[in-house]
Amino acid sequence: MMPSKSYLLVRAALLSAVLVVVVLGRAQEAVKEQKFFDVSISPDEIYQYTNLEFTGDFTSFESPAGRLALGKTEGGVTILIILGSGAAVIEAPEAVREKFSQVFGAYPLKTSFKSLYMRLHPKEFEEKFGALAMTKAADEDAFKAAKAIFEDRFLTSYHAGQKAIYPPYLTRVMDFDTAGFGLITNEEGYWITLRRVMPYASVYPSRFVNPKQK
Repeated sequence: MMPSKSYLLVRAALLSAVLVVVVLGRAQEAVKEQKFFDVSISPDEIYQYTNLEFTGDFTSFESPAGRLALGKTEGGVTILIILGSGAAVIEAPEAVREKFSQVFGAYPLKTSFKSLYMRLHPKEFEEKFGALAMTKAADEDAFKAAKAIFEDRFLTSYHAGQKAIYPPYLTRVMDFDTAGFGLITNEEGYWITLRRVMPYASVYPSRFVNPKQK
């Protein structure tokens, strides 16, 4: 007995639905397995923001308003460039506070910044900044400034050539351009670093384990 036309249509629809699920699942797995991602700064990813705040392990910062740029990959945002001025507070474990005071002249460090280049995992971006109030802003000057920062800082962390590598989840790189100390580079993850670029000085010894991520 030949199957009815309605049965064949239902069977075809079910097979199509299963195929869609399988294809989507494989696409998602491909993004998860992929290690190197295309990323760039685009004029279409410039935003106006308000009330931006972040708290990490030993570093926190805030900026009341300004422009920002996002570096997006197919798996999400891994680069955040803040062009608005703000204030940062950087602390450290007790074991390095004496060295910290030698490098920055005081403990903790409280400083204003003119811009910030940040690398982080897309999951942490969504958790920390997903609810941030921001709207797209057509701003050629902001785009040029963000692109210049991107070109200067991208090859200093989590990359393979021109491809981006995601930092491990809860690892973040923060490069602050400050008026008083120049460029300050800071990484929080399993290991932690804090450096003043000029004159060069490092607060932490090599491979110092972050006590908040042991």
